[in-house]
Amino acid sequence: MYTKRQMAVIYVAATLTVAFAGAATWIEMKPPEKALERYRTLPDFSLTNQDGQQVALGDYRGKVWLADFVYTTCPGPCPIISAHMARLQREIPDEARMVSFSTDPDNDTPPVLKAYAKRFGATERWTFLTGPRDAMYSLIQQGFMLPIMAPAGERIVHSTRMMLVDKTGQVRGFYDGTTADADPQIIADIRRLLEE
Repeated sequence: MYTKRQMAVIYVAATLTVAFAGAATWIEMKPPEKALERYRTLPDFSLTNQDGQQVALGDYRGKVWLADFVYTTCPGPCPIISAHMARLQREIPDEARMVSFSTDPDNDTPPVLKAYAKRFGATERWTFLTGPRDAMYSLIQQGFMLPIMAPAGERIVHSTRMMLVDKTGQVRGFYDGTTADADPQIIADIRRLLEE
């Protein structure tokens, strides 16, 4: 005959055994996380940042970075996208970088981009790039595979997507830049790429 104390010990031991067995089964049954897609490798580029310095794709070798496409006088979604990037700047891991490509390179000179960067509180981890229109549009259209149109005298029409690029210059993810809905996924994907 067991005492009440012995019965309590047996009950606790049995409960823990069942719990551990269930946890082990759950761990074994959990499917492995699917690797992020490899959409395309970006072509090399040489552009100018907000400080007037040349920046090439090779400068991001070994880094994970999030890209967006905006212009400083945009009356539409660009301020929303840039504010979104500013929030993400505070949330993504310190090792990650952010790059904003101007879709209006004729007007977005380095001093203009520098003022725009200051407006959104950009740190040294966030770079703004401009360059010759042909080079910018070729990179956006053929490199990132995103649409952009600049009809004479009309607003520039461009994608509002953010693109995630890995340490080798491959596009690995894309997200809506106008909403924070995907932020947890963006942060998780950045962490995964940093570990690759």
